[in-house]
Amino acid sequence: MKLYKEIMKRIFISIAMSFIIFIVIGIIFDINDGGEFTLTDYRFTKMALACVATGLGFGVPTILYNSDKISYTLASLIHLGIGFVIYFVAASLVGWIPAERGIKACLITVVSVIVIGFVIWLCFMKYNKNLAEKMNKAIEKKRK
Repeated sequence: MKLYKEIMKRIFISIAMSFIIFIVIGIIFDINDGGEFTLTDYRFTKMALACVATGLGFGVPTILYNSDKISYTLASLIHLGIGFVIYFVAASLVGWIPAERGIKACLITVVSVIVIGFVIWLCFMKYNKNLAEKMNKAIEKKRK
């Protein structure tokens, strides 16, 4: 039951983050396009579903960090590998990679997504490291 709750928490956080990023980028595009940012043919719905898939792709594999059977490095590679593969498949299906704007725009998009993904990962790792240090200090303080 505890594992189920942990997975559900991670799913909620990752999907929420995915939607926040989606909304912020949508606002940027809307401003950039002078309020003329239009989606047709259910593109908004398709993009929202791609956000859910991306959130699941990055969120569910984080449970690997709880395992003592695999190294932290391997858990990170699997987690980010699954997340990026799912993101890029979803992005290709819903048009988040601007192929119509040429190779340069595609490369900028791909590199930007990878950088953003690593920054988010680093922030979570820093947060968890600080939390572990605080917990260890509290345990050590109680022992004295």
